[in-house]
Amino acid sequence: MRKLVALAVLAAAVLLAGCDLMDIINDLVGGGTGDPGGGAGIGGVTFTRIIVEYSIDMDVNRIDTGIELRNVFASIGSIGALAFDQGTTTYVAQNAIGSDPYVLITITLDQAGANILYLDAYRRMSHGLGSWERIDRIIVEDIPYDRVEGDSTFYRVDASNTSATTWFGLSHVDYRDWSKALHTEQAPMYWVVDPDAAQGFFNNDPDRYIEIEFQQ
Repeated sequence: MRKLVALAVLAAAVLLAGCDLMDIINDLVGGGTGDPGGGAGIGGVTFTRIIVEYSIDMDVNRIDTGIELRNVFASIGSIGALAFDQGTTTYVAQNAIGSDPYVLITITLDQAGANILYLDAYRRMSHGLGSWERIDRIIVEDIPYDRVEGDSTFYRVDASNTSATTWFGLSHVDYRDWSKALHTEQAPMYWVVDPDAAQGFFNNDPDRYIEIEFQQ
């Protein structure tokens, strides 16, 4: 608890002081050493898993009844080791193509670790006892650091800290879902009408959020 209180106090002064946020996080929560994904990350903190979660009400087409406003929710967790490129401050997590589920996450942070500059998260997976399949994808920029809880570091935008006039980082949200016996990826049961119109729906959803968790 004392670590979290101290972090809350210090985080507000990070940019003014010119410090690296990840250095502060590392000092307070004890970042690890040795990284199975290819080297410690920003500030020497070693992360082992990333979870990208979001919830947005969007226009979704249902093949038999037409367009309806539905909640597009996904929680996409990385599978396998994280690779970190020091030169570009980019994390990449990808398991074998053809796996079920198959996940590819690419995240680039700024040098201070205070902001996610770019994120592309994709998942294809079976569900419904293997009889259904779905695809989720989000592409977004400019997601600020939010907090540390235990060994996890969070970046987040939500209804309480964004509006149509202050944040325009969401460029793409795709969702497709289909019965393997009746439909195909090209003609699914459900699909987002316009994945590139996600920002407008995000602005209008009172319960919207995008959250990225880095786990040590």
